This record gives sequence, C-alpha cells and structure tokens, in this order.
Amino acid sequence: ACSRATILDYLMQLRDETGMTLIFITHDIGLAYYVSDTVYIMEHGKFVERGSADQVILRPKEAYTKRLISDVPKIYEEWDLSTV
Repeated sequence: ACSRATILDYLMQLRDETGMTLIFITHDIGLAYYVSDTVYIMEHGKFVERGSADQVILRPKEAYTKRLISDVPKIYEEWDLSTV
C-alpha cells in the first residue's frame, strides 16, 4: 500500500526528472506550498490570486487568500482546550 507522502514524493521526482508540468488541485494550503512552484487561489470558481508559492502563501495580497491562510492551524500556537 502506498501512502499519500509516497505518491507525492514519486510525482515530484517524476516532475524533476522529466521536466513535466503537474496540475495539483488541493484544499491543503501547506501541501500546495510544499509541492508547487506556482499557486492559484480560487474563490467561487474564479481565480483571485496567483504567483509563486512564496508570494501567495507567505505574502498574500487578496483578502480571501489571507483568510484561507489564517485558518491553517499553526503547530507553534498554544490552544485553549478548556472549552472543549
């Protein structure tokens, strides 16, 4: 059985060795940053932002992109679990 990471590593290796282009559609912002050179952000089926992974993920310009990124859990944040 192949894991998700194994498949992604294989696709990235194949991309690097052959120079082929991959179109990777995901809702996982961290994964998009990891596997992509260029990122497109869609809202309601329309592109609202595009650029290099660094530009879009680390320095977003559009409000929708900023909201998406702010919703990604950060491993270094403390969580208040008293209400759980």
